[in-house]
Amino acid sequence: MVSRRWLLASIIGLFAFLWIQIAPGIRTLFTDGELNVLTRAEAEAQAFRIAQDRWGIAPDEVSQTQLAHVSDSEAVAYLESERLSEDYGKAWDDRFPTDSYRADLKLRDGGWLRLMLHMETGKLVGWMRLGDGEAPSDDRSEGRLPASGGEQKNTASGDDRSVDRKELTQFLAQWGYDPDEWESTGEMTAGGDYIFQSRKAPIGEARLELIVKPNEMVMYRLEPPASFADYLTKHEDRATRLSMLGFLLPQLILFVLAIAYAVQQRKRTSMRRGWLLSLIYFGLYACFTLNMIAGFRSRSGSFSAPYSEGTVEGLLIVNALILAATAGLAYFSAVGGDGLWKAMGHSLWPRWKERGFGDEVLRSMKQGYALGLLILGVQSVIYVGLELWLGSFTGSDASQSSYNMTYPWLLPALAWCAGISEELVYRLFGIALFRWWLLGLARGITGREPSRRTANALTFLAMLPPSLFWAFGHVGYPIYPVQSRVIELVIIGVLFGWLMLRFGLMAVIFAHVTLDAILMSVQLFFDGLPYDPVSGIVSILLPAIVGVAIWKLHGLYSKRRTA
Repeated sequence: MVSRRWLLASIIGLFAFLWIQIAPGIRTLFTDGELNVLTRAEAEAQAFRIAQDRWGIAPDEVSQTQLAHVSDSEAVAYLESERLSEDYGKAWDDRFPTDSYRADLKLRDGGWLRLMLHMETGKLVGWMRLGDGEAPSDDRSEGRLPASGGEQKNTASGDDRSVDRKELTQFLAQWGYDPDEWESTGEMTAGGDYIFQSRKAPIGEARLELIVKPNEMVMYRLEPPASFADYLTKHEDRATRLSMLGFLLPQLILFVLAIAYAVQQRKRTSMRRGWLLSLIYFGLYACFTLNMIAGFRSRSGSFSAPYSEGTVEGLLIVNALILAATAGLAYFSAVGGDGLWKAMGHSLWPRWKERGFGDEVLRSMKQGYALGLLILGVQSVIYVGLELWLGSFTGSDASQSSYNMTYPWLLPALAWCAGISEELVYRLFGIALFRWWLLGLARGITGREPSRRTANALTFLAMLPPSLFWAFGHVGYPIYPVQSRVIELVIIGVLFGWLMLRFGLMAVIFAHVTLDAILMSVQLFFDGLPYDPVSGIVSILLPAIVGVAIWKLHGLYSKRRTA
């Protein structure tokens, strides 16, 4: 059981988490009011209404609909970095939200109508027409070409039609924009669209812009200073390199080593170790991936043509292959890691057939809740430290948001996927592997068995490489600077490793699942969708439900075995 000291530490962790990560969201609810977001079905129905009211497009003229939550990650990152999110929300969010629903309606004539909808009100905040076979790129959001002041010729797109200022201002007024509040920048995008800039005061150094082409498009964007865009590009490039060299390459090497040590240690363990956990991981993650089809679609740019069904199917196939490989790595890590720890005199993972297995699961579940709360508190303190030290801030990533899920209540499945696979690979096997090597190296150098103090020091060192690999696998998240995520997860990875040696593998799996489940439940509590708070409560309770269920099942198994 968890001692009073550990229980006190977990209570302190809970209060730190509530104060640092939850209280700001609650204060926002009191100041801004409750968030009520349209469901996907409501947003799609609203898109059909707008298409018919504004363009006279009847529902039977639409052959396909793609709805996705999209987010301007660059704008969100800039506002967060300058602590301007609240100011922007009050001044601009009603008309120019950084997050919106994007409804792409494919018409029977082959063209597309893209509608950008406010996620709470359903108000039309931007739109774009795409012709049959047209596939514009996001160059519209990047390139800037000079244009003459009065008579503007759309040479960038190869269109010889001249558009004068009067026509542009009339077009803006037609769509509800006061021409006196917008001024032409004298530039066009690389796609040949005209750029207007708000006359209102900028948000920090960022200016709000309209991207306009009469009868074809009215879109908007918050344009941060070029220095900030360069900063993001530099850190995203760094994150890509770290992911490739610090995560993907070690993953391949670990896969080979896990197979080798699983075979080598098969007499100390069993080749059936971990097969069920790996299968559960594969099944849950497969369901989660299929639940996130809209998330794949959200990755196409705001100015790009929608992903084709073939593209989405291709992404699903690639993800399925990666998922199968990851499940295989988890399986061989379970076998190899269990064997290595037993070879070093440690039994961190009881077997189903052992007497007391059910009691151990129940004990681990209870410990997992306490340890999960402790780690949440540590994580919260790390966030504060990184914000003060490095000025850390976050962008946004709509690809895994609950708004892009067919069934948002499936979000907690991801907590179980992470808890199972990452603890098997990076803690059970990763730490065992490096500890095995370091102890062997120490024996080779000294010619004797390392002392307890030396063994403890080498165990700590053995926790660092797998924690680094684990951290590098998370640098793709929009958290800046990139080293913020690395520092955070290396600390937490070492903490998980130490807790595994103290409480066993099952306790840290439950702790990891509990930690992620609570974080995901918070997302569900605050996302503003109906019924998601219920899903959040179930997410928090699920580790307890699973732990009790396994305990009961093992009790029935033991009775049947002794009968």
